[in-house]
Amino acid sequence: MIDLKSIDIKSLITEALDIEKARKTVVSVQVLLDETASPEFQVFVRSGFSSSSVNSRLTVGYYPSQDIAVMQDTDLVVMAAGQTADTGRIAATIRDAGVPVLVIAEHGNKVMQSAEAAGFPLPSDAFISLPAGQPLDEDIKGSLADTIGSWIIAHDRGKRLAFSLAYPFVRRPLAKDAIQMTAAQNAGIGVLVFVPGADMPVMTLNQIKMVLQIAAAYGEPLDKDRLKEIIPTLAAAFLCRDITRKLVGLVPAVGFIIKGGMGYVGTVAIGEATLTYFEQGGNISGLAGVVSQASGAAADTAMKIRNQRAYQVASDAASPIVRKAASKAVGIAGSVAENAARGTMNYYKNKRGKKRTK
Repeated sequence: MIDLKSIDIKSLITEALDIEKARKTVVSVQVLLDETASPEFQVFVRSGFSSSSVNSRLTVGYYPSQDIAVMQDTDLVVMAAGQTADTGRIAATIRDAGVPVLVIAEHGNKVMQSAEAAGFPLPSDAFISLPAGQPLDEDIKGSLADTIGSWIIAHDRGKRLAFSLAYPFVRRPLAKDAIQMTAAQNAGIGVLVFVPGADMPVMTLNQIKMVLQIAAAYGEPLDKDRLKEIIPTLAAAFLCRDITRKLVGLVPAVGFIIKGGMGYVGTVAIGEATLTYFEQGGNISGLAGVVSQASGAAADTAMKIRNQRAYQVASDAASPIVRKAASKAVGIAGSVAENAARGTMNYYKNKRGKKRTK
């Protein structure tokens, strides 16, 4: 039986209420279209920010023929740059006003060079360009949309969920970001929490919050009643942790590395399954089954690790093979586990050194 009392339900409710708040948060975007850019490119940039969402506010301007004025309370200015030499100057003026500006260039090198020649160089971290010499086909459009979405959630984390609700192309980058952040957190928790079982409720809570964020980004309504439909996913999440606990029992000396690795792998499996499910049109009522399958796949991975580890430990706990396997586990868990792994290797070295001195 799963002890639901160990899960912080209050925290989940708070998360859901924050999501509902994001639904009511208005995001304001101003799109500036360079008149020298091709009509197809202008349509691509403008259409991405055309939304029927009630929380979206879009204004469109053209340059260089029009005087550019940034609207009050604008969250983001997007410039679709062609070959106009004024792009760098206009972008600098907007940045000076304290508004984030992203330049999307049809001809990257020309835009960069003309902006620098005019004395207004464009920051590389706020500049996206079409691949040189390639047509603006559907694959390129999809790749650009992902890049633009990733830039938005990286530069406005406070409103990133609101952006995803307003603009569909932000959904996938937000989900990917949530998956990686949660997986890294759970890897760290698995490595650093040494009290047996204490890490499981925290990891599970993180996973449920991740699922909530992804579901909300794809337009699923979430409130207190909806949370009752999320609770069954706890069973699948705990399954993955139960497998990990068996692994730790087999290799106690380096168990925290495996916990970190499975915290990462299990979270990514659940997150990616959730993302794929919603991208294919799924709704939250069927999510528990999807998460269960994902956890099962993570469990299979855990068992493979267990079999490999059992053989290695039986062979020689201090052998180079074990050190290599431990390093591989650390790679799965992420850099957060490196210091802990280094401590384990020192433990083996000291132990081996003591044996030699006896």
